[in-house]
Amino acid sequence: MIKFIGTDLDGTLLNSYSQIPVENVEAIRRAVKAGMVYSICSGRTLHSVNKFFKDDLKVAGYKAVLNGAVVVDPEGKRIVDQPLSHDIIEEILKRSEFNKFKIVLDGLNYTQVYDPTKNWTTYFEGSSRHNLHADTIDDLRKKNDDPDFEIYKVCFSTTPQRLPELRKKLESFTSLPVTISRSGNDYFEINAQDVTKLSALQKISEFENIPMSQFMCFGDYGNDYDMIREVGYGVAMDNAIEKVKDVAWKITDTNNQNGVAKMIDRVLEGEFG
Repeated sequence: MIKFIGTDLDGTLLNSYSQIPVENVEAIRRAVKAGMVYSICSGRTLHSVNKFFKDDLKVAGYKAVLNGAVVVDPEGKRIVDQPLSHDIIEEILKRSEFNKFKIVLDGLNYTQVYDPTKNWTTYFEGSSRHNLHADTIDDLRKKNDDPDFEIYKVCFSTTPQRLPELRKKLESFTSLPVTISRSGNDYFEINAQDVTKLSALQKISEFENIPMSQFMCFGDYGNDYDMIREVGYGVAMDNAIEKVKDVAWKITDTNNQNGVAKMIDRVLEGEFG
């Protein structure tokens, strides 16, 4: 029996316009009304995820954000809080300061963006007052030294032409106690060691006393891989990368075809016992 629904946002719950289709909203509300526990499981900041709960979903649920580095329960209590260490961030910045890649430091609600091209957007929110600009790597260092700004994720991106160079640089980070995932074709994310969406779900499983075998989770990209592979009902979107599809229990329609809603409706109709 499925007792928990978890959804990624970008490429999954959201359509290509970064909106939650009304069909997905209504399906999630029906699932919650039927007694299921719900969570957004995203690489986004808490501020960004909160907006979707407040403005669109309007249901109680968990927020597993920053790839699982922070989990907030439905009452607003933080039950997971795993920032990167300042020493690790300094080492990452030191090793990459001359490469001129775009680097984003993700705090709980704000991001610090360094971009040599002066394009201050983030992959999920475009330009926002929650994006703080860094003109140099030293500006990132100053933010890392700020005791009031915990950093949960370091993100790298570049042009398609420089992707091989970025991948090589990321390989040099594998000796550090970090978790590296890919959330887009040219977007890579670094969290603390053993911090993943799956680790966040394991904490929710313990907190709710619901076994992972009763979790249905939806995703599409590399940072969803472990989650889709390990839960009882891992669902890949039809627009997912092949690696995620290969380990999924089922494949649903694309994010632009309300794939999440269609699968939830099948659950509510009792198709999967």
